[in-house]
Formats: sequence, structure tokens, C-alpha cells
Amino acid sequence: MITNEMKEIINKVDKSWPKDYIIRYLYISLAPFFERDLNYFLASDEEKYRQYKLGFINNGKYIVCSTLADFYVNLFAEFNIKAFKTAANSAKIPLFAIVVEGDYGLYYLDPLNDLFNNQYGLKTTEFGVVPRYRTLNKNFPNLIQLKPEYIEKIDKYLHIYPQDTNLTNFFNILHQEMTNRKLVCKHFGINTDDLYTLFDLKMNFANQHLINIGKVNGPFERIKLYLYLEKIMFFKHEKKNITIKLGNLSKNSQCIVSYNLKDNLSNDITFKTEFIEEQQDNGQFVLKKIN
Repeated sequence: MITNEMKEIINKVDKSWPKDYIIRYLYISLAPFFERDLNYFLASDEEKYRQYKLGFINNGKYIVCSTLADFYVNLFAEFNIKAFKTAANSAKIPLFAIVVEGDYGLYYLDPLNDLFNNQYGLKTTEFGVVPRYRTLNKNFPNLIQLKPEYIEKIDKYLHIYPQDTNLTNFFNILHQEMTNRKLVCKHFGINTDDLYTLFDLKMNFANQHLINIGKVNGPFERIKLYLYLEKIMFFKHEKKNITIKLGNLSKNSQCIVSYNLKDNLSNDITFKTEFIEEQQDNGQFVLKKIN
């Protein structure tokens, strides 16, 4: 299932690197080649449990937590790095994560829950942290936590993020500006009560500057992208009226972002607009207003 593009990335690993450098490089750099398997993630609870009991099938780039963990465990082994797929919790269908033996001890990885962050270029949240799962901590009581300064040192050496940085700080600033109603309306040159126009302008801004950052692949990850942008770009009143959904339940499903303004007294919808995401032949995504 390893494509030629993936092989090119893997072949860039210098086997003289410390283990933590190899682990970090592969963990982040290979994320764009995977997407959640909708046959599982959009299934009913009963169907999910059936698939789990039968044993998850390796569907290549279409992954669940178990098969993605298997991929990394096997890949790390090629570099003589020990890693273990393990149930992180005691749920009926447990989350499977990884415990890896790095340069200074065992630590935790969750490639599924970091998948969007790694594809989009945000800081990882599930790499070398103390896991929040009692089951995993009980089974691996000696897990270490990697200090942020140490991870930043690795990232800088490997040039993992463009210009040795990432988008997290940028989005923190963007959030402060986009959710300040007076400030953002002044920036766009509109009245503060013109919420219709403001929504369109924000969506156009996302279309031009935000939706093609990184390599976010697959309908589920694209939905996570818009949920992330919703949190960053819209203030509380706007978010109450926004719906983000998949147009159909298939591997070619498109993301739809709807905005419905309601009358405060009657609760009737007074304004409705929708944007649908389409992928062009060149692989780039565009938002098209459909009403």
C-alpha cells in the first residue's frame, strides 16, 4: 500500500538520525496519504462493532485507528524502532494508539487524532504527551512526556513546517480578529449589523486563503477542516446559525456549509445561503455559492 510518493518521503530518512527524529518525520510527513474510511466512521454503532469484532481490514489509504497504528508500527520496525499498537481505553470499541520506544524512553502517539493537524500544518496534540486514558496509563505506567522545546528543536532540524514554523500562531491571531465583530466589519468596510454580507466575505476569505493550506484529504478530514475554521473565524451568534455537513455519504462526498439566520421572535428563517466545496482537476479546492 506504500505508494511511490510515500517511498520518496521514507527514503529521505537518514538512518543516522536519532530515533525521535525519525519517528517525528514519518508521523507528520506521511499523514497526507491517509483518510478516514467512511464505511466505518459513518456506519451505525452496530455496524462499527461488527467490523471491530471481525477484525479491521487493511484498506490502504482508507484507515481506522487500528489500521493506521499497524502501518506506523510496521514502518518504525524497518528502522529498528520498537513500537506497540495498544488499546488506549476500555470502550466497547477501543481507540487504538501507539507506544513507541524513543531515545529517552517509551512515549505515546495517536496518529488518527493528529491526522488533520498533520495534514493542515498545525501543531500536533497527540505526540509525546501524557495520554488522558486510564487503561493505557495503567498498562504503560512509565510513559514519558516530550518537552515542547525538544519537539520544536526536532521540527526545526527537519524543516517539518514551512520556514521552521506552523500555522498555530497565525490562527490564534486570525481568531482574535475574525471574532471581533467591530474590528472585522471595519476591515471589510460593512455595517456591524450586516451579518449576511459578513458571512459571505468570511467564506470568500477562507476560499482564497485557507482551504488549500497543506494537504487535507478525504471527506471526513475536509469536514474537520471546516469545523476548525468555524471555531477560528466565527463568533458565537454566527456559529449558532452555521451547519457543516457532507452532501452525501460516499468517498466522493462534498462538504456543504450552510448559514441560516432566524427571526428572533418567530424563529422563521429570514436568510439562507450555502457554499459547497468542489475539487478541481488540479487538486485544488474551491467554495461555490449554491444559493
